[in-house]
Amino acid sequence: MHPSAPSAPPEPAPAPAPAEPAPPPAQAPEPSGRHVPWRTVLREFATIVAGVLCALAAQAWWEGRQERGREHDYLRQLLADTRENERRLEAAIAEDEATHANLRRLVGALHGPGALPPGDSLMRWMVRSGSASDFQPVSGTLGALLTTGDLRLVRNDSLRALLVSYAAGLESENHRLRQLREATMGVAAPMGRSLPFMRGLFLGEPRADRTDWERLRDDPELWAVLLPAQAANANRLSGLERAREETLRVRRALEAEVPRAADP
Repeated sequence: MHPSAPSAPPEPAPAPAPAEPAPPPAQAPEPSGRHVPWRTVLREFATIVAGVLCALAAQAWWEGRQERGREHDYLRQLLADTRENERRLEAAIAEDEATHANLRRLVGALHGPGALPPGDSLMRWMVRSGSASDFQPVSGTLGALLTTGDLRLVRNDSLRALLVSYAAGLESENHRLRQLREATMGVAAPMGRSLPFMRGLFLGEPRADRTDWERLRDDPELWAVLLPAQAANANRLSGLERAREETLRVRRALEAEVPRAADP
C-alpha cells in the first residue's frame, strides 16, 4: 500500500483591496464679494480718525509751542527797547528843561525892570538857550512786529492795542520834533544877519564885553528870536512828557506780560 502523497498547502486568501478615500464634501462656491461686518468697518474707521486727530493735535501743539517762544522773544526785546526809550526820553527832557530854565532867566532879565545881570551871565544863558534835544526812539522790534503780521502772536488783546497806539504815538512825536528842529534851524541865518553878536555864538566865540545888552532889551529882532524859541521849547517838552508817560505805560504792561508769555 502506497503512502498517500502529501496534500498541497491551501492557497492564501487574496488581501482585501484598500478602501478608496471618500471624496471631500462638495463646497459651496465662494461669493464674488466678501461680506465684512459693519462693526469691523466702524472700528477701523475710528482707528484711522483717531490717528489723524492725534497727529494734528501733536502738530498744533508743536506749532503753538513755537509761536509762544516767538511771542516771548518779541516781548522781551520790546521791553528792552521800551526801557531804552524811557532812558532817552529822560535825557531829552532834562536837556530841554535846562534850555527852558536858561530861556526863562534870559527873557526875565532882558524884559524885566531893574539893572541887568553881568554880561557873562547873560551870554551864558543866551548860549545855553540854543540847545534842543534830539530824541530818537528805538522802534525796530515794534516796527517788525507790526509790518510782518507777527502782532497776532501777542495773545493779550489789550497789550496788542497798546502797542499799536504806542507805535503811532512814537512816529507822530518823532515827526513833530523833526519839524520843530527844522523850524529852529530856519531862523539861524536871519539871526546871524539881524544880531551880529549871534555870529560869535554860532562860531563858538561869544564875547559878552562886545554886546550892548541895554540896547538889546528893546530890540524887536531879538524878541522875534527868543519868543519863538520859548514856544518851540515848550512844545518839545510837552510832547516829550507825553511820550514818556506812554512809554512808562507800555513798559509796565510788558513787565506784567513777559512772565506769562514765558509759560508754555
